[in-house]
Amino acid sequence: MSVEILDASTICNFINDSHFFTKSVEERFTAIDANHDGLLSYTEMASELKKLRVIETHFGTDGTVPSTDELDQLYQGMFARFDHDGNGSVDLEEYKSEIRELMLAIANGLGFMPVQMVLEEGSFLKLAVEREMAATVLNA
Repeated sequence: MSVEILDASTICNFINDSHFFTKSVEERFTAIDANHDGLLSYTEMASELKKLRVIETHFGTDGTVPSTDELDQLYQGMFARFDHDGNGSVDLEEYKSEIRELMLAIANGLGFMPVQMVLEEGSFLKLAVEREMAATVLNA
């Protein structure tokens, strides 16, 4: 983890760099696709969410831990959001589309005032910051 400064433009520029964004999404997708069939199952995505401790880190602020059933319902809802065609699996294009939408929602929430955030290594937000820093060095 590291503390980074970013704003909406950091994220938008990351998304608009189609080569870098696509490569980043493809790498994450491949890492999650445990059986290498080119599709993400519910089990594969839920496993990734559990590793990220999304619920405990971001929603467990009141000290209560959601039950296993509550977590499963939440993960199923998140999976359904990615599974655009409802066929029970998420292909690369569905994954890329939803990641793009999530990143745009984060950018919209941040606005254009720079903020400091603690970012996980390898996260899409961290990749956006690293891309911006590399572009700054190249343009200097």
